[in-house]
Amino acid sequence: MRRPVEGIATDAAHSMKNGKTEYQGINLATKEQIFYKDLGNQTTNIGEFLAVVEAVKFIIENDFQPRIIYTDSMTAIAWFKAKKTSSTKPCKDLTRAEMFLRALSSDVDTIEIYHWDNKRWGETPADFGRK
Repeated sequence: MRRPVEGIATDAAHSMKNGKTEYQGINLATKEQIFYKDLGNQTTNIGEFLAVVEAVKFIIENDFQPRIIYTDSMTAIAWFKAKKTSSTKPCKDLTRAEMFLRALSSDVDTIEIYHWDNKRWGETPADFGRK
């Protein structure tokens, strides 16, 4: 499989120094940032999952095509498919995201999610470049 050129790439970053978790989504076709959020002090897994859910919302609200999301987080993919996280950290955004995925499941289930292969394709275009 070649490096994807359509869909939405998502990623999150967490800074221990700043106590800040943030995520973003990039339109692969245009390279434009389509969303960004600073979550405060959360975890990378929470940020990765919430980025995927934000991409789902963007796809549904804007009838974005193709209905494809890429993330390099296997945890985010598993949580998305289960429509439930295994995080024990209290986070209202997580609760809302789980409720959203379940409430709109018939629409959510039409959206494809794929693992972004960093080894083959390099970092996802949504990467924050802080490694």
